Amino acid sequence: MKTTPETVVLVNCGCTDIQKLARAVRARHVYTMVMPYTVPVERVLAEKPVGLIFVGDGDEASIASRVAAFSSVDLPKLVIAEAALQPAVAADLAGSFCFEKCGCTGSWRLDRFIDEAVEDIRKQVGDGRVVLGLSGGVDSSVVAALIHRAIGDRLTCVFVNHGLLRKNEPEMVQEVFARNFKMNLVYIDASDRFLDKLAGVDEPERKRKIIGKEFIDVFAEAAEKIGAPFLGQGTIYPDILESIPLDGNPAGVIKSHHNVGGLPENLKFKLVEPVDRLFKNEVREVGKLLGLPSELLDRHPFPGPSLGVRHIGAIRRETLTILREADAIVTEELRAAGWYHRTWQTFAIFVPVRTVGMKEGRRTYDYVIAIRSINTVDAVTAEVVELPWELLFKMSSRIIREVPGVNRVVYDITHKPPGTIEWE
Repeated sequence: MKTTPETVVLVNCGCTDIQKLARAVRARHVYTMVMPYTVPVERVLAEKPVGLIFVGDGDEASIASRVAAFSSVDLPKLVIAEAALQPAVAADLAGSFCFEKCGCTGSWRLDRFIDEAVEDIRKQVGDGRVVLGLSGGVDSSVVAALIHRAIGDRLTCVFVNHGLLRKNEPEMVQEVFARNFKMNLVYIDASDRFLDKLAGVDEPERKRKIIGKEFIDVFAEAAEKIGAPFLGQGTIYPDILESIPLDGNPAGVIKSHHNVGGLPENLKFKLVEPVDRLFKNEVREVGKLLGLPSELLDRHPFPGPSLGVRHIGAIRRETLTILREADAIVTEELRAAGWYHRTWQTFAIFVPVRTVGMKEGRRTYDYVIAIRSINTVDAVTAEVVELPWELLFKMSSRIIREVPGVNRVVYDITHKPPGTIEWE
């Protein structure tokens, strides 16, 4: 198991905003991990921490029993009872504790992370081969660059078209990678295979798990041809946090990410996940240090299940086309207005609700498209972007005019939490 020198574990004792504290400590170049208070002591110690910080939102007395479980652990400990109410104070307390009580030196830096990650990959893979699921997004692109730096041509990237990609994405990804990377890239069109499996499935978790399983099956077939026992993935820290309940209760899972909770139990690969301890902003920084082009690093993040989690309800090919066309219009207008790089993510959602409307002087009974635009640092929390009304009107009018089957456009104004970034 990978461990990071000078790790401080934040034990979540009921803090709703603990990731902000984790980021604040990381900004001081001290690596932090968040674990639920229900985690076994042995699991915490496996990370070889130099200190423990118990974090909650209530009175210190309510945390006491949870701290007691770690009483036999001979490590510096700090209790922060009202972290969410006083985030700046909590960050200062945590930072001082790390340096003054835990002996941290501020050695966790992303340039050093690259060297350590490359060395970890070489140790794990040895003389073996790796097959990497490439999406063309930031996470998998950075992982591709790291693994390629470590093992060179023994990496084969597999780009799977599962029929859920954005408009013209298959062509764009292949062109960008051919121009920027000297890597082995295999393109597989598995659209019908995925869409047939998803037919009639409307429950979000089932959709994610089906997509995850099919990904693994496709990779297994590709890996068998090249003899690769390792599977590279662009799993990042927020994926793990959302897929594993921080309070120890399975009901606390927000959603299973296709590359975490969606993986089958009988997985035949050994996973290579070099950025699974990084937040999204840290992954981008690593990408810059690796010299990745802006057209990859500065793209809006795109979920692994792709349009599958932006198409609410059961996916049909004709309604998927509606979503794909609407999403392309949203992106085109966002770029034209100079707002693309002012938002972290802006996209369309297909809502399987039909409403009465008027189009070209005639009554219609068509579907709804929602638009969502957010800004965030690490994808753990997010705030809605107040896009200009003029821009929203342009998006709306074009979608209704140019996309058959749509007669209404709405704007999502929900922060995360309580909502998630994606609708499913």
